[in-house]
Amino acid sequence: MHLFIVRSFIALFILLTISSCAITQQSEHTNSSCFEKRGAIDIGSGTSKLVVALVNTCQRTIDHVVFEAQRAIPFKEALQRNKKNLFNNDITAKAIKGLNELRFLATSQGAKKIRAVATSAFRTASNATETKSKIEKSVKFRIKVITQEDEALFGYNSAMSMAKTSGKITSKPIAVWDIGGGSMQIVKPSEGKEKTIYLGKLASVSFKNKLLKKFYKKKRKSPNPLGKKTAVNSMSMARDYATKDARPLLGQLKGHQVIGVGGVHYYSVRGQLGKKKYNQTNLLKTLLKRAKLNDKKIDSKYAATDVTNLALVLGYMQALSINEVTPLKINMAHGVLTTESLW
Repeated sequence: MHLFIVRSFIALFILLTISSCAITQQSEHTNSSCFEKRGAIDIGSGTSKLVVALVNTCQRTIDHVVFEAQRAIPFKEALQRNKKNLFNNDITAKAIKGLNELRFLATSQGAKKIRAVATSAFRTASNATETKSKIEKSVKFRIKVITQEDEALFGYNSAMSMAKTSGKITSKPIAVWDIGGGSMQIVKPSEGKEKTIYLGKLASVSFKNKLLKKFYKKKRKSPNPLGKKTAVNSMSMARDYATKDARPLLGQLKGHQVIGVGGVHYYSVRGQLGKKKYNQTNLLKTLLKRAKLNDKKIDSKYAATDVTNLALVLGYMQALSINEVTPLKINMAHGVLTTESLW
C-alpha cells in the first residue's frame, strides 16, 4: 500500500511538471508583447521577395516562417537600358503592381506590419529618391535603401542563424556568399569578432550584360544559347575578374564552409543542378550541357541569366579555391524581420 502511494505521488509529480512546461510554452507563444506577425520584402535588382513570419521581438528571432512569395521586377535591367540611368515609368508601374501584390499576400496571411529594403538598383539610380517616394505612396509601407555593407551583414547573420538551427554547420570557418542582380557580397570571419567583407559590383544581371557587350556584335537581350566556346570564355572572364577584384581581399577559401544565399545560389544554380550542394566539377558539367539551350528550352522567367549564373559562380569558385557551396533559402527579407531599427 505504501509503495502504491509513493508511485502515485511520483506519477502525479511528473504529470504536473509536464503540464507546467506545456502551459509555460503556450504562454510564451501567446504573449502578444513578444510575438508579432510581420511581413518583410527584399526589393532586389531583379526579384522582390516576401517573407511573412511570426517574430519573437524580445529575442529578435524568427519563431517560424508562415508564407513566402516573389515577383520578378527587373530594376537593374531597366536601369542599364536607360541612357540616363533612370527608372522609367514602365518599371515604376511594374514595381507598384508587383509590390502591391506582395502587400496583399502579406496582409492576407495576417501580417500586422510590413517593411521593405531596397538594394543595388536603388543605390545607383539617378532618380531613386523620387521613384521610391512614388512607390511608397502607392504600396503604403516604408522602403529603406540599405548600404551594400548592410546587405552583406543581413545575409551573413541570417545564414549563420539558420545554419545553426538546421545543424548544417561543420567545424570549418564559415564564409557567406550572396549574389543578387546588381551586387555580390562575401563575408568571412577574421581574427576575433572582426569580419572581412567583400563588396562586389559583378552580379547576375551586370555579368550577363558584360557578356553581351563583349561576345556579341548585334544588340540582344539574351546570350542564349551560349555555346561551348562562349560558356568557357564566360567562366574564364568571371575567374579573371574575381582573381583581380576579390582574391586580394579574401584570399583563398579552400578551408572554409561556404554558404550560398540569395536567389542566384538557391533558385538558379541549385535549381539547374538539382543538388543540395554543388562543386566545381558538377557546375562545369551542367554549364556545358545547358550552354546548348535557348531561352525557350530553358523555360524560366530568368532564362537570360540562368546559364550565365553558372559561369559566374564557377569562375569565382575557381579564383577563390572554393571546393563546395551549400545553398540556403535565405534572402534579405529574413534579416529585415529581426532588425528592430526598421520597425
